[in-house]
Amino acid sequence: MSFHQYIRDSEYFYDQCCEAFNDDNSIKEQRYIAASILFSFMAIESFINNMMDDFASLPAGLFTLHERGFLEEHAVQFESSGQNAGYFILTNRREYKRLEDKILFLIAKFSGGSKLDKGAGLWQKFEQAKEIRDKLSHPRKDSTLTLCAGNAKTALDGAKEIIQLVSTKVWKQKVEF
Repeated sequence: MSFHQYIRDSEYFYDQCCEAFNDDNSIKEQRYIAASILFSFMAIESFINNMMDDFASLPAGLFTLHERGFLEEHAVQFESSGQNAGYFILTNRREYKRLEDKILFLIAKFSGGSKLDKGAGLWQKFEQAKEIRDKLSHPRKDSTLTLCAGNAKTALDGAKEIIQLVSTKVWKQKVEF
């Protein structure tokens, strides 16, 4: 699915959580809030991962070995024996990167020297929503999570803003939602 569909699904679940709230159905409301948050992050992941794949498909000489490893999410290792002894090589071993690191890399590498302001409201909104997403994705028996429609709205709006930010910084164009 494309990031557009994930955004539409997140919007749908957000609308459903608002309806469930109005109907005083807290069980449905909680389900829809969680779904909206998770789909918002799936939209960001889809957008960023596809952008990384697009850049990784460019000729190898455009990137350092470490940049190529980052784009492809493969480990770079130093060879101490064999025909590549003394060199770094790109391995087939997967080395997954954090979503926020991918965003930082794309903006730093492809936006003409601009940096992401991690103290800005948008990044803080992203971090707040990510913390809730992480608690949903990695539940612990010793922690409770109380969700409200505002959490879903923050995640949805934040997803759109992050996607828009990366698109305008890297591709110099806005995304239509």
